Amino acid sequence: MSPIESSVDIARPPGDVFPYVTDPSRFGEWQAGVVSGHTDGEPAVGTRCVTTRRIGGADRTSTSEITEISPPTSWAMRGIDGPIRAVMKVSVEPRQNGEQSHVT
Repeated sequence: MSPIESSVDIARPPGDVFPYVTDPSRFGEWQAGVVSGHTDGEPAVGTRCVTTRRIGGADRTSTSEITEISPPTSWAMRGIDGPIRAVMKVSVEPRQNGEQSHVT
């Protein structure tokens, strides 16, 4: 399957952006269909994230595991159960002398 890629420039430094985009409890604020999300501990390689999404009119829960974390620049997860088993990678690049961020 081909990757889906999206990027956005945000007028905040990476130190502010990274914790926001990698916090599963905030996914619903910027990802359509997310009902809820949480982790089973502090973010680290191996930490699991449970996300519930509204898919086809029903709530579907899936679990992912953090495979990479290097604040404030990169974070990756892979799905390990549920209907969505995506491999996700987030990168946060500083722009404008560190005052802005480019998120992919």
